[in-house]
Amino acid sequence: MASKAVKTVKIPDDIEYRVIGNLFGILIASAGILGGTMMNQRSFEYWADDIVPIVVLLFLLFRLFRNLLSTMIFYQDSAAANSQTEVARVYNEAISTGSVPRIGAKNFTPEQVVEEVAKRIEVQKEAAQKKNKMVNS
Repeated sequence: MASKAVKTVKIPDDIEYRVIGNLFGILIASAGILGGTMMNQRSFEYWADDIVPIVVLLFLLFRLFRNLLSTMIFYQDSAAANSQTEVARVYNEAISTGSVPRIGAKNFTPEQVVEEVAKRIEVQKEAAQKKNKMVNS
């Protein structure tokens, strides 16, 4: 039998700082490009003069994309796993304490359901009329 390798994604605890750092780096590299020869001469022919800011910008964009992508994948997987375990834990606790609501064993006919709904509507109308009288008084 072939053993299945478990793929784990390690997300550092300081991912927010890395993203913010990458954003500031992108801002600085963009300023370098804006102040460079390409923008001064308004021509892409001078790209070699601005190669350092271009490489830094591309590198930081790649790192930002990689960090955001890995973080989204990690949080999506962990949120699904946490919600399933949380639901199971809460349900098991409710069963053990006996506080799970149960539907009664009564079977209603369609006529009885209509009568009950009509009664509830009448009660709601009366309550609304009483409330309206109190407001208008």
